[in-house]
Amino acid sequence: MTVSERARAALQAIEIPQAHRSVGDLVEALSIEGRTAHVRMRLLPAYVSKSQLRSWVERALKALPEIEAVHVEFAQTPRQAPRVARPPQKLHFPQIAHIVAIFSGKGGVGKSTVSVNLAVALAQLGTRVGLFDADVHGPNIPTLLGLAEPPAVHAGKLIPILKYGVHAMSIGLLVGGGDPLIWRGPMISKAINELLESTAWPELDYLIVDMPPGTGDAQLGLAQDVELSGAIAVTTPQEVALSDVRRGIGAFQKLNVPIIGIIENMAYYLCPQCGHKEYIFGQGGGEKEAQRQNMKLLGQIPLDPKLRELGDAGVPIVIAAPSSPAAVEFSRIAQAVHTYFHKG
Repeated sequence: MTVSERARAALQAIEIPQAHRSVGDLVEALSIEGRTAHVRMRLLPAYVSKSQLRSWVERALKALPEIEAVHVEFAQTPRQAPRVARPPQKLHFPQIAHIVAIFSGKGGVGKSTVSVNLAVALAQLGTRVGLFDADVHGPNIPTLLGLAEPPAVHAGKLIPILKYGVHAMSIGLLVGGGDPLIWRGPMISKAINELLESTAWPELDYLIVDMPPGTGDAQLGLAQDVELSGAIAVTTPQEVALSDVRRGIGAFQKLNVPIIGIIENMAYYLCPQCGHKEYIFGQGGGEKEAQRQNMKLLGQIPLDPKLRELGDAGVPIVIAAPSSPAAVEFSRIAQAVHTYFHKG
């Protein structure tokens, strides 16, 4: 075998975890000049980072006695051949009736908890529901649903995991729980789109998308690349959260995505002994914002320690404590969302 053939064989032997393909499959060009190997590769941002790929390639090729240096470049870098402007192509999911984005202007407002319980509550109405975790920097859906095993693969597609009546997929199922995802804007959008497309979604009435917090590339990219049926804003009552969610609402409106309504999380603390409501983070901020924006206030979720405890245990409160005030409110919100799409 020539040096190039042995180099390709070495790369072919490296399997990318969860992707069910090898590093060698991503090699577009490989040449040997003297004792230096030049490798040009494609990138699979939903499964592996550039730094990890480069490390694998360098380690495998430098193990060959004929190679001392390795130069790796990626085919998806923005400095390559200029792209001809063309109308954006939306990702197409004919088997999904409605794709709904759940967003917040800032982190820490309970957006993922809302996404999980809303998805399960919609499933309890008898609808077919999927849940997609698009928060690539903080994928919490696996924890909140109690998912640990990676998804199965069939015919080159990832099979979403069915739990509590919801078909779920998350980047957190494909990488180690403690592995950081250090990606920049364009990579985030590519990873979200690739994972969304490479999932074998069944026929669904609703796909709930748990967005990353803020109004960056991930949010704007998804809104431009996917035909969203609507978006739901999640906020807490205090002004710092409301001012951030206003920016998110404005961003989705500029992209012509309908805003279904606002959910006020942590609206109040309900004393379990006397039933007294304590407005820890302020009173009625979400309701006032909904009125100001001429939008529907879908619901006000109380601050309930069970939400945190059950979330850590991987059990939605609508399953574990269906008669609790929080679960009842989630069910009411699910009915309001379902009604929104079936007005006639």
